[in-house]
Amino acid sequence: MKTVTQQQLVLAQHYFRNGQTEIAENLLRNLIKGEGRTEPKAYELLAYVHGNRGQLAHCEELLLQASRLPGVSAEASFYLGRVQLQQGRHEAAIAAFEASIRVAGEFFEARHELGVAFSAIGEPAQALAWFLKAAQMKPQVAELQFNIGCTLDALSRFDEALQHYDRAVKLQPRAAHAWSNRGATLTELGRFPEAMASYGQALALAPQDVSCLINKATTLQAMKRPAEALSCYEEAMRLAPDTDYLRGTWLHAKMAVCDWDGLEDAFQDIEARVQRGEKASPPFVLFSTPARSETLLVGARTYANDKYPARPAPTSAPAARAPDGRIRVGYFSADFRNHATSQLMARLFECHDRNRFEWFGFSFGRPAHDAMRARVAASFDHFVDVADRDDAGIATLAREKGLDIAVDLNGFTQHARPGIFAHRAAPVQVNYLAFPGTMGCGYIDYIVADETLIHADEHVHYQEQVVTLPDSYQATDNTRCIAGAAQSRGDHGLPAQGFVFACFNNSYKITRQVYDVWMRLLQNVPDSVLWLLWSNDAAKARLQSEATARGVDPGRIVWAPRIDLPEHLARHAQADLFLDTFHYNAHTTCSDALWAGLPVLTLEGSTFPSRVSASLLKAMGLPELVTQDVKGYEAEALALATSPERLAELRKCLALQRSATPLFDTPRFARHLEAAFHAMWDRQRQGLPPNAIRIAQSA
Repeated sequence: MKTVTQQQLVLAQHYFRNGQTEIAENLLRNLIKGEGRTEPKAYELLAYVHGNRGQLAHCEELLLQASRLPGVSAEASFYLGRVQLQQGRHEAAIAAFEASIRVAGEFFEARHELGVAFSAIGEPAQALAWFLKAAQMKPQVAELQFNIGCTLDALSRFDEALQHYDRAVKLQPRAAHAWSNRGATLTELGRFPEAMASYGQALALAPQDVSCLINKATTLQAMKRPAEALSCYEEAMRLAPDTDYLRGTWLHAKMAVCDWDGLEDAFQDIEARVQRGEKASPPFVLFSTPARSETLLVGARTYANDKYPARPAPTSAPAARAPDGRIRVGYFSADFRNHATSQLMARLFECHDRNRFEWFGFSFGRPAHDAMRARVAASFDHFVDVADRDDAGIATLAREKGLDIAVDLNGFTQHARPGIFAHRAAPVQVNYLAFPGTMGCGYIDYIVADETLIHADEHVHYQEQVVTLPDSYQATDNTRCIAGAAQSRGDHGLPAQGFVFACFNNSYKITRQVYDVWMRLLQNVPDSVLWLLWSNDAAKARLQSEATARGVDPGRIVWAPRIDLPEHLARHAQADLFLDTFHYNAHTTCSDALWAGLPVLTLEGSTFPSRVSASLLKAMGLPELVTQDVKGYEAEALALATSPERLAELRKCLALQRSATPLFDTPRFARHLEAAFHAMWDRQRQGLPPNAIRIAQSA
């Protein structure tokens, strides 16, 4: 026979199910206040009333009260977890789901939601385990298959992820989000046409899906179709301009096609938003803008904390110290292939000291089978392809191998894996080369620079401790081959006579301000031409149009196609002066020009990316080619273009100093970088925290 309390509960349930929630609520509140105050079901039902109204905080409090009472149901604990998930309290939700399993045993919904919760806290391996357990019970659930795909993406297991997205869209063909993610995964696999077809399916179902528009834009950029990418970003901006990092990615696409309309206002708006801590732009985009060093730090911190927060370090014990006492250093990169990073670094790897150090290469990029990959792999004591491992697994492997120092050669560039370092791949972790600025995360201990790049009073703008090398921070390859076949200007579409200004920087580095200077130089130097690297047809068309608008015949702009490095280096001989860009200098491109004997004129800015050419020129013994403002840059370019004797002397100086100055002395640079590694490890060995390090000139 039912008690009065049980009868009132049944009555409350009746009113609740029939939509008479106010009556149900009054009955339940009376129960809680009276004899039924220890009955968990009353709290559960009242929680459902508040939950249906969207009053999540009240709902959670009532469920928490129910959970403290004997006899609480598995359903109440499960619902508590769902409510906590909705409020972003993921760890609490995990505890609630686990409590529901303790009462009812493992059931599909709890397994699935545990996967969702572990995904939310950045633990994809645990999330995958729960999702796969759920799939053992109900494999034919589209949402589950989609979530497994997302989790495998997070683990960089893209082939497997694709299989689950295929299952998801087969089970639910109108799931636009699954088609969109499928396209993004196909992009990671380099299967661009299939990715575009998948986006077509998604956008046919949901034309205003902002996430899909952004994914499609990313693929179009990878396909070197920036104008179409910009159209996607602009549509996304129209629909949801406050989407995380959208403003920055839109800006980068706009700069890639040299669309400068409204650019100055966009610079100011994005910098202000970044300074306020908004998720306005990925850090890399800011390098090609006038953003100050303090803004770069705030932007990197926001991005790192959001995307790559610190994770638990591997629990496995590190390998025993090498019996010979060598320091174990690992370089990590997605770009151990024919890429600018390896073009600079390959010779350094070969010059490294094997007596005091043991060298590891960890490759997490797409499979590559070119000559550079083979050269780099042969240069290490140990070369490990870890592309099929997740971030935590790579960090664990590095610790198991006893790594002392881990060097991140990607930072926040394309295909980067900062999550490896968030899990602590080594006791000492270093940001070097590819990402010219702070990463803004506490688990990166050092950034390698020089006194030109980061002045002593500017360390405050870097999360890492600054390692100051003598000369320049940049590794170079003093064995780079320059093609020897005879060439003429005519072979490159250049006039036989007249001055050739050149800039082989990417189009997104070219701003209105520097282009104005270049056009005035063409006007003031008769018969001169500007030789630019072709980046994309849209940028070419816009730059030609901008030339016409400034009274310059667009035929005076000559376009250099992208070609193999030896031939590219050889064609520098046909130019007279390399004109650098301002906010984001030539980096590898400057090294290429100087190695090929072409003088580079730069403007030394106020940030790391705007000072790299100055660093290289000073190490080359050519500080006179470093200017300090736009007026000085333009005046010096004009003076050199009208002083053939002086320019000839510069070229002669370059030829003589190429093998005599520090910039292209790779063994010397190796000793300096090794001294930095030794100093870092010495502090770690003594139990001292990372601190600024300055390396003295070697003899």
